[in-house]
Amino acid sequence: MLIMESYADILKVIEIIKAEIEALQLDLDYWLGKHDRHLVFSEGARKYGLDVATKRVDFLYDRMEKVEARLKAYQEIEKEIRENVEKLDGLEYKIAKHRFIDGMTYQEIADQLGYTHDHIRRIASKSKKKEAALN
Repeated sequence: MLIMESYADILKVIEIIKAEIEALQLDLDYWLGKHDRHLVFSEGARKYGLDVATKRVDFLYDRMEKVEARLKAYQEIEKEIRENVEKLDGLEYKIAKHRFIDGMTYQEIADQLGYTHDHIRRIASKSKKKEAALN
């Protein structure tokens, strides 16, 4: 289920982008001021001067805009994949969806679908072998 693994990778990328946004926000807090949001009173402006602080804040806002646009694009891809995967039918797809999209263990999948753990594990293993043979 290569598509499911790709989906899991997209989720990881989304988390990385969100962390990047948090880091940019922390940087903005330093240069713009955390609470009062007055550049003149910020720690960065006091330490490096208003001109440097202004340039840095402009850079950070521009960067934040680009990163947020990238996040939105990945979230749209994630949503489209998730919607298409939800439409798939068959036990292999259900197992892969629960495993890679829902993050469930094989035991949790077995409990939910009404099969034994060993049966779910066998189906998943066969699916992986089939996919490996195709590649």
